[in-house]
Amino acid sequence: MLSRRARQLLISMGLAVLISVPSRSADFQPYQMDGLSVVVVSGEFRPDEDLGPFFAALQSNQASVVTFDSPGGEPYTAMRLGRAIRLRELYTIQVRKMDCASACALAFLGGVRRGAEPGSIGVHRTSFANPSSLSPEEAAEGVQSVTADILSYLREMDVDPAFLEFSLRYASNDMRYLSKTEMDALKVTTGLDGASNSSPTVADPPMAYAPPRPDTGQAATNARLETAAITFVRELLEQHVNDEGRALARVLTTYAETVNYYGKTTALSDVIADKQRYFTRWPERGYHIRNDSLMVTCANDNCMVSGVYDWVVRSIARSKQAKGAARFSYTISLGSEPRIIAETGEVLK
Repeated sequence: MLSRRARQLLISMGLAVLISVPSRSADFQPYQMDGLSVVVVSGEFRPDEDLGPFFAALQSNQASVVTFDSPGGEPYTAMRLGRAIRLRELYTIQVRKMDCASACALAFLGGVRRGAEPGSIGVHRTSFANPSSLSPEEAAEGVQSVTADILSYLREMDVDPAFLEFSLRYASNDMRYLSKTEMDALKVTTGLDGASNSSPTVADPPMAYAPPRPDTGQAATNARLETAAITFVRELLEQHVNDEGRALARVLTTYAETVNYYGKTTALSDVIADKQRYFTRWPERGYHIRNDSLMVTCANDNCMVSGVYDWVVRSIARSKQAKGAARFSYTISLGSEPRIIAETGEVLK
């Protein structure tokens, strides 16, 4: 278990961060305590939050653990952070006096092993920042979209989908903190010793788990991987071909045999079928990545590239055109023949 001093430091850090960080911004701070490297995520998640400082905090002390002091915020940002935590194979821990509520719970679920004290994880249903600006139809569509995306994320993180149903019981102006029994039953906690549904008491992860501090050669390797991953995604999106046959052939050669496709384990044949339906509906397609939105992180020859792109699609035969912006996330297994092993995203407008 964490030593008494380490636990006291976690609690005192949470209180200090809570006082010093503005409520409308997230903050990522690295800490060392009793030989344990930790990143504390505090403040509120904003739309299109820059996760660069999070990766920098991880790099600065080679953290193996993430903990939170956050009231929540934008759920899609929280899920992006959770996926980044999962890609880096980090643990998440939570103590009661460092609150993790609302969308923060989604980020917490990214941990490959998760431990939390009873009463430290708060949930309620998703709300809109300005509901009066939405028509009833838009509000219903928004709720359905967010619900589907969160369910996909829960499956991706191996959490019981009943977690969402449980959250929906509580109004957006209320908060329900989970008990030990509830966290175990819903697979919110896994236990930090590798035993599923074991006691959520906060404990030291194995010290051998902490990744080694990279030397100059490793840093250069990581830089090459990141460059290769970004180039791969740019070519995939910005050099998109409008010929349906060539586009499908590209899917065949760039996706793995099995893909985590929008939160569901999917065979390549089903990915191709889904892409074909889209290509047939919109024969003309154009995408442009917003350079300032790009984020990449690599671990164990896998790289996750995420960002936002502007898109326009047309069908002359149907006299239809649409355009907007979307958030994307690809996880790529790099090697002699790079393959996409995970894809997710959502339309922003």
